[in-house]
Amino acid sequence: MGNTSNYFLRWLGRQVGYVKKAAKTEVPAPPKKVYENKTVEEAPHPDDPNIKLRRTIIDEAIEKGSENDER
Repeated sequence: MGNTSNYFLRWLGRQVGYVKKAAKTEVPAPPKKVYENKTVEEAPHPDDPNIKLRRTIIDEAIEKGSENDER
């Protein structure tokens, strides 16, 4: 039973270490969305008119932060 408690304590120590490291790690800011355009095109299926084909196109322009902001 002594070995089992040693393994458990090592495992518990690793978990505490993971949580401490995660708490200290800085989360980067998400990129800023500058532009967005959404276009939807629809057309009937050539073989079956009961089926509608739909295409959605999303155009986006995003801006990354400067090097100083990312650190």
